[in-house]
Amino acid sequence: MKTVYLVRHGESEANAGFPTYQAETSKLTERGIAQARFIAKRCEKLPIDVCIASTAVRSQETARIVGSAIGQTIEVEEVFTERRLPEEMIGMSRSDKKAQELELRWLRGFYEEGIRLGNGENFSDLKLRGASALKHLEDRSESNILVVTHGFFLRMIVACVIHGESLTPREFERFAQGVSTHNTGLTVLKFGRHFFQRLHIEPRDGWVLDAWNDHAHLG
Repeated sequence: MKTVYLVRHGESEANAGFPTYQAETSKLTERGIAQARFIAKRCEKLPIDVCIASTAVRSQETARIVGSAIGQTIEVEEVFTERRLPEEMIGMSRSDKKAQELELRWLRGFYEEGIRLGNGENFSDLKLRGASALKHLEDRSESNILVVTHGFFLRMIVACVIHGESLTPREFERFAQGVSTHNTGLTVLKFGRHFFQRLHIEPRDGWVLDAWNDHAHLG
């Protein structure tokens, strides 16, 4: 059985209301650093074979704090980064009306078919990347994997586990808006043969969600 520990990064400047739209350069706040230290102490008790971070600064900063606590260097994998923001929005003020209109159109692309803003990702892009992330984890040789990733993309990964290839924009909308993700919340996936005696269905091989957004370490 393979176990994957998915951790959302600690609070970043963007989470804390940084005045402009940022891409992958947003750094952890002091609170985010403290959160990363809390999840690091929790990870000391987990049997982690490898620590992976997305290409975003906030993810790598979180992963390095965790890696230092558990004696692991980090690997960087682009497939685990957050949904890609359109280039034309980067650097724009969040209070700018044009920027707000662009953001609304970009966000609609995750819940409706065929909408795209510039080079920003939409539902189809993110669904494909979610499936690729799961395949990457499935193909790795390690049994216990820690991945520091992002709140929205984490939702897509889990939606792909639950719905598989049949996932639709409307199903993703209901799922994404029906669950929350805390900074450094811990989500656990398991891959292997699963038995569902109480459900009276046949065993199957694949992914299951074992825990969602557990943030008990934050008190």
